[in-house]
Amino acid sequence: MIQNGRKRLAWIGLFAIVWVALDLYSFWLPNRAEAALPTISPAITEAADSSTYIIKWKGSPDPTFTAKSMIEREYGLSGTVVARPGAGVNSAEWLAEWENSPGVQYIVPNRKVGISAAASNDPFIDKQTYLQRTHTTDVWQEVSGTETESVVIAIVDTGVDLSHADLKGNLVPGVNLIQPNIPPRDDNGHGTNVAGVIAAVVNNSKGVAGMLWKASIMPIKALEPSGRGDEDKLGEGIRYAVDNGAKIVVLSVGLLRNDAYLQEIVQYAEDHNVMLIAATGNDEGRNVRYPAAYPTVLAVGGVGENNAIEERSNYGPELDLVAPWSVFTTAIGNKYEYQDGTSMAAPQVAAAAAMIWAKYPYMKAHEVRSLLRQTADDIGEAGWDERTGYGLLRVDRAWNEPLLPDMYEPNNSRAEAKPYTAGRMISAELSGGTDVDWFYIDVPYDGTLHMMLLSDTPVPSDVKLTHVGSAGVYAYKAVPGKYVQLKVSQGINRIALQFENSSEPMLWPYRLTSYFSIYRDSFEDNDRQYQAFKLAPRSQSVKGTFDREGDEDWFSMTFEQSGNVTVTLTPDTKRMDPILTVQKKSERGVTIDDNDDGDFESHSFQAFPGTYYFKAGKVTPEATIGEYTLEIVYEPKYMDPNEPNDRPYQATVLQTDTEYEGVFDRSTDVDYFKFTIAERSLVDFSMTDIPVGRQVTAVLQTNALSPVVSQTSDRTTGKLAMSIPLNAGTYYIRMTPDEAFQEQLYRLRLHTDVLVGGFTDITGHWAQDAIVELSAAKIIEGYGNYTFRPEASISRAEAVTLLVKAFEYSKKRPVTFPDLPESHWAYDSVSKALQAGVVQGYPDGRFDPDGKLRRVEMASLFSNALRLGGKLRGDVPFTDIGHDFWALPILKQMKAEGWLTGYDDGTFRPDVSTTRAEFTVMLERIMNR
Repeated sequence: MIQNGRKRLAWIGLFAIVWVALDLYSFWLPNRAEAALPTISPAITEAADSSTYIIKWKGSPDPTFTAKSMIEREYGLSGTVVARPGAGVNSAEWLAEWENSPGVQYIVPNRKVGISAAASNDPFIDKQTYLQRTHTTDVWQEVSGTETESVVIAIVDTGVDLSHADLKGNLVPGVNLIQPNIPPRDDNGHGTNVAGVIAAVVNNSKGVAGMLWKASIMPIKALEPSGRGDEDKLGEGIRYAVDNGAKIVVLSVGLLRNDAYLQEIVQYAEDHNVMLIAATGNDEGRNVRYPAAYPTVLAVGGVGENNAIEERSNYGPELDLVAPWSVFTTAIGNKYEYQDGTSMAAPQVAAAAAMIWAKYPYMKAHEVRSLLRQTADDIGEAGWDERTGYGLLRVDRAWNEPLLPDMYEPNNSRAEAKPYTAGRMISAELSGGTDVDWFYIDVPYDGTLHMMLLSDTPVPSDVKLTHVGSAGVYAYKAVPGKYVQLKVSQGINRIALQFENSSEPMLWPYRLTSYFSIYRDSFEDNDRQYQAFKLAPRSQSVKGTFDREGDEDWFSMTFEQSGNVTVTLTPDTKRMDPILTVQKKSERGVTIDDNDDGDFESHSFQAFPGTYYFKAGKVTPEATIGEYTLEIVYEPKYMDPNEPNDRPYQATVLQTDTEYEGVFDRSTDVDYFKFTIAERSLVDFSMTDIPVGRQVTAVLQTNALSPVVSQTSDRTTGKLAMSIPLNAGTYYIRMTPDEAFQEQLYRLRLHTDVLVGGFTDITGHWAQDAIVELSAAKIIEGYGNYTFRPEASISRAEAVTLLVKAFEYSKKRPVTFPDLPESHWAYDSVSKALQAGVVQGYPDGRFDPDGKLRRVEMASLFSNALRLGGKLRGDVPFTDIGHDFWALPILKQMKAEGWLTGYDDGTFRPDVSTTRAEFTVMLERIMNR
């Protein structure tokens, strides 16, 4: 039972030496008693070693047994000990001996137990794996519910199920910003999910356990039943929480773009020492959502099982921490359910922050953030990284470890520089005039880094900021409260902070914050149509930016030849929702905005001679950190280089593996090609790049113009392919369209493979003769594309089928393998092979028909077919076969009699998969001998 949110676990260490068997049993001799004693381990352990066992006596052992008497005197043993085998003792024999002991009632493995069973009586706690992964349960015995109850946590979301039996005891009054006249009840479920992670009542024999035993949750309904809402309500919810006593605000919601209104609200919370914790979002990309992306907001992402990267969790330079992505939590209507997302990770961090503030009520919000970062479990790249931030939330460390004044030390040199990311506020310290704090920043684009120092303590002397970038080394005076602007290049940039006065004796705690603005692209000024940047009339891509509010970019292209044009505008971030405008000079333009944030916009049209304008814009006016790509594909109408080739005598000669291009300038156009092959071959003819919606029919003809085969292209893919075996001779290909096209060149190619034994892939192969012979005998077959694939592995089912066919086994026997149903294609062959005694399954009863046949299994299979008994005498035939290898007699005999050979290095490689070529050669050798 847990009292007042604390649990005291007393771990009793009982050490004992287990008695050996009674003298009256012949297999236990008295002189072995002391020698057989096992190594003793504690009788009760927090995490029991699985190699130990719990031994319970049937009754009192022989009172004269000196070892047992010593145990009782020393440890007060009362019938049960925990033991393991002594050093050098065979564990299986040791266990069997004690299991058969007449004095032992039972001996069972000493299995590991978890704290959850003892810590809470909530029935679903075993489903809450995140409690163990974040080590929350490790501090439950230390955290006072009264203390955490004093830290009000506001949940700005869809509201909370106010009558939920597992939540109502931990709720305080909130507000409904959607319908102000009614309580903030949850009509979606999301807010209730979030609340349960933090504050489901613990140890009430109901449902789940919140991370906080006692909590004060302030429900603020700012979202509609759909889970969506307006930004003004989000901001209003944050402000309400700040003004009404909340210390922590959980924001499992977000926006893709920054603006002045929300930025002001976030700063309002920071100014009032209220901590904002927000989910990064689940957009599957490198775009942390706002407000998580603001410097003073703790941004929380999610990780999957075994701390694997969760690809759906947003990441980026603003990420602080990660927490388990999936939770089991409260649901509306007094229910419970699994939920996942960064929305479920953020409240876990909020609960940890509440514990910290309960223990250290004097802390500032930035100190709580720093402690959570400092104590995270680094599960990704060493130090901070954009996928896992500072690491996985560790509640136990946050509770037990003191706040470091500077978690980035040591960083006194370039080599020791610690990672810093633009858009984050961090806390550190200059400990005197000799201290230098080095950081490095991986900047995603060229641009300007705006950095500012803040502190609650007056700066004792001037601070110098040194920037080391690709352009050189620059020094600035860093005045607290004022931004320093650094011109940075994409890639690694380093900065150093230190006092100008190297003799300064005082230490100075500071906060470093920043924001980044992207470079101005090289096409500016082109914000108006008359300022459009002129592009050459050809296919090309250009990159641009929206570096300031209201920026939009115009381009122009003048065509002298008609053709098809496709213009595509693609952003590289979901924080940009592009709009594309296409306009011919003196005509009305077309605006395209069909897709969502981060998606491309595209427009295709037929261009005629003249000037066209293209405008790259976006839905919202603010500057955006990101680049766009404007791609213009221009396809003029083409001439056919093979004309005239409308008659057989005009046919263009095709060379193998050479690409030919052409067009059909009219619907009645006919294109003839011809080729010659010297021996029987598989001929592959392919035609691609036929315009979508058009069709071309190709007819293969003999030298006498008799049709052999006809094929029509696919209207959706624009492709046509023929593959056919042909005898030596000259052939023609006659091609006709269903409709003319000149805007695009079709491409065609001819490829030939000489056929040997009906296969294209065995010419010159070391197993060629055997394959040809068994193929002619109808023993083996290839695949449907005229390949044999000699180096592919052969399956057990395939091998048995070939053997049955070669040896003409006919009698059958019922098959009982569970993995070989009667519907399996090899069932009949395996049945015959079983009756012939040449095959068997595995010890676990399986046959594994689709498993790869190992080389040793091939030897065994053929040995059984040849009725070989194996050879016991003689040297081991291969260097990688041991004297105790199960198939050694078989391998000796088969090697000695010339049935099989190994590799040039003397090995046999028994567990290597058998290839189709190896099996065929072995089968041919046996059949011919």
